[in-house]
Amino acid sequence: MQREWDSYELETIGTIQHIINRMATNSFIIKGWTVAVLGIILLLNGTRYQASIAVFALLVFWYLDAYFLRQKKTYRTLYNEIIDNKLNISDEFFDIRTARYEAGIEVPRSSKLMRSKTLLIFYGSILALTCAYVGILSALSYGGVAW
Repeated sequence: MQREWDSYELETIGTIQHIINRMATNSFIIKGWTVAVLGIILLLNGTRYQASIAVFALLVFWYLDAYFLRQKKTYRTLYNEIIDNKLNISDEFFDIRTARYEAGIEVPRSSKLMRSKTLLIFYGSILALTCAYVGILSALSYGGVAW
């Protein structure tokens, strides 16, 4: 016999779905900010410390994106656990705190997610382009053109 959901349980599931959507949106916004901020940093005519600032900013945005991806995966795991165990759940099961996933067993830590395919391709290509840009500018500055 199927167990019916009550309104509190449905509201909890809806809240988790909203959190998952918000984390995905945050990740998308972080990627946009990364491109905008690095473009501004690298295109401003300034000091040689621009490359260091750009790489630091890139690493910060990369970590933030991995953090939001981890939060999304954590709440997705919680959501799947609630849906999969629909028949044998208690009221404590609908606690949406994710402390039980902090050990990094079900959901990898942010540092490991930084090396995931999608983030590595996106941020790795930006890092490679940034290094190439700085290398070209350095070569031009040594060739007589001022940076």
